[in-house]
Amino acid sequence: MTHTHKATRRVAYAVVPALCATGVAVADIQETELPPVTVSAHGGLAIPYDKTGVSVEVVDIEQMKEESIYTVSEALTTLPGVYVLPGGGANQKGNTSQIVIRGMSADAYTSTMIDGMRLCSNGGDTIITSNILGRTDLFSLGNLEVLKGSQGAVFGGGAMGGVIFMETPEGKGKPSITLFNEAGSHASYTGNISTQGRIDDLAWFLNVGYSRTDNNMQQANGRTSANRNAFESEIWSEALRLDYYADKDNQLTLTYRREDSEYGYDSMDPDWPTYNTYRFRSNLLTAKWQSKLTKQWSSSLMTGLYTFDAKLADGYLQDMRNVQVEWRNAYKWCKHQSTTAAISWNRNDYDCLSGGTTDNQYKNLENVLGFAAEHHITPTESWDNSLAARLDYSNIHDALISIRAASSYRFNDAQTRVFGSVGTGYRAPSSFQRSTAEFVSPYGKYIGNPQLDCESSISADIGIEHAVSDNHLLSISFFWEQRDNAIGTVWDNTAYASRYANMPGHWTIIGTEISLSGTLEPHWNTGYKLAWTYTQPKTSDDTQIPSSVRQVWQADIHTSPIAGLTTGIGFSAAVGRSHYAASPYSKYDNYYNLRWYAQYAVTESLTLHIGVENITNQKYVTEGHYADPNYSFISAGTTIHAGCTLHF
Repeated sequence: MTHTHKATRRVAYAVVPALCATGVAVADIQETELPPVTVSAHGGLAIPYDKTGVSVEVVDIEQMKEESIYTVSEALTTLPGVYVLPGGGANQKGNTSQIVIRGMSADAYTSTMIDGMRLCSNGGDTIITSNILGRTDLFSLGNLEVLKGSQGAVFGGGAMGGVIFMETPEGKGKPSITLFNEAGSHASYTGNISTQGRIDDLAWFLNVGYSRTDNNMQQANGRTSANRNAFESEIWSEALRLDYYADKDNQLTLTYRREDSEYGYDSMDPDWPTYNTYRFRSNLLTAKWQSKLTKQWSSSLMTGLYTFDAKLADGYLQDMRNVQVEWRNAYKWCKHQSTTAAISWNRNDYDCLSGGTTDNQYKNLENVLGFAAEHHITPTESWDNSLAARLDYSNIHDALISIRAASSYRFNDAQTRVFGSVGTGYRAPSSFQRSTAEFVSPYGKYIGNPQLDCESSISADIGIEHAVSDNHLLSISFFWEQRDNAIGTVWDNTAYASRYANMPGHWTIIGTEISLSGTLEPHWNTGYKLAWTYTQPKTSDDTQIPSSVRQVWQADIHTSPIAGLTTGIGFSAAVGRSHYAASPYSKYDNYYNLRWYAQYAVTESLTLHIGVENITNQKYVTEGHYADPNYSFISAGTTIHAGCTLHF
């Protein structure tokens, strides 16, 4: 078994007729090798990677699994410009994962989509994205992409810092079954079974997964919990997709995803000695009909329901219901111009109960009607342009508009590409944040503010990709992003509570991403990828933005010295990490993580795999303390996991 990091090849093909976001087909596949295809960056056309000016990363899921990476949060840490804060991420299996995209941190600024459904919470709580990233595995995904910066103009509010797009895979080929089992340090176990295939006009994919771990958390002062269940995580998940092909121009797709999880949390803090069992349950159901009405006109209608229930402490409950309906159309005017347009309705119903009494109950209901359109112009075969805009009407805020423009130009016999984009985004405060109400959470009392304004962002980037040779690709990007009217909290001594407020000044991030990837085919099918991201995330008073990082290094090199064997080394490091809030201990320590993995295909049906994380046993901070660094959580050190995969 071998795998390679393929550099993007020169392009001589049309767009791919599979749109997971909309199901719109606009051209036929030609027989040639295709680069990664962006399906989330453009809502109505499946534009190949090297024809979009939008800054987007496409995760090679099969490659990640061959590198012993099995969760979304771990996979995202391999992307240039993307950093997952370890507090609850790769170091605490099953807990939340806080993502930072080009210095723009926190859930509230990253929009998450699964199977075309926009998953959001308008109740002032921002745990949706962090929960999804912390507990979703790669076994149930066929596509994973990240849009970086304010590029989510076609997706609406909450996409100020980026968009994460995921899709349940479509069943293909003859009926098959795959069994995955792996166990390791800290009583960790991951089991997964999936089946997929296509018979006549019906295709299916079904995945069932289970994972658990004790996590073995400890503090910087060496203290561990006396509770044997502290930090224990257990997750059950299912994913189903059914596709019915009525004919070559009409397709019906149904998906269902469910997750039940439990996570133990012990503060191990003498000032706050609490132990809580967090429980989460989510369900996602979508249905989409896509049709090619004429040679030029394609249309799709999608409906979805997402439910999320959480128990974060005794008497503290959350309940959320999202409903979405979207009608999307694409029309190809001629060879060089096409337009996509969509109308969507999103209903978000959010309830929260604190303290177990109705006196501390909060309800939020928001209805958003959105209109989005994007026009694509390709004046020449080498030059691609797009302009997108979205208008949202909500019952709790005024009409808001976001825009995006992007361009990509290939030259030097298509070996070199220059691309760039500019976009705007927004985040509207919830009805509670704009109210005069008080609300008590497990972490304190909060007071609304009727004078709150919407947050806004603008970003721009420009980059160049150059094929150093047929198998080596160099990419350099420069980016800038500014966030205004940031919604935060200030302490109110009179009410002894945190009051929501727009922060003065602005937050500005500038930086660069450099990556090099390729293969050395004659040498044991050796492949590599190297990346470095540098940012300056600063507030207007010249302090570092909370929950950000200044430099990130990523590397991987693998080789196949004999048939069936693949082994490799991965490396990641972070410098200049900041705390989640301003405090005397606002800086985290720098760290690096070295990992080794190997796979051996014994037969066509049996593959053995092993991995070692944090080989050098680094004890770096994963979750800081608000007042005393001695009570910060640190990594669990070296871990090892091994198992096998059976395929029938």
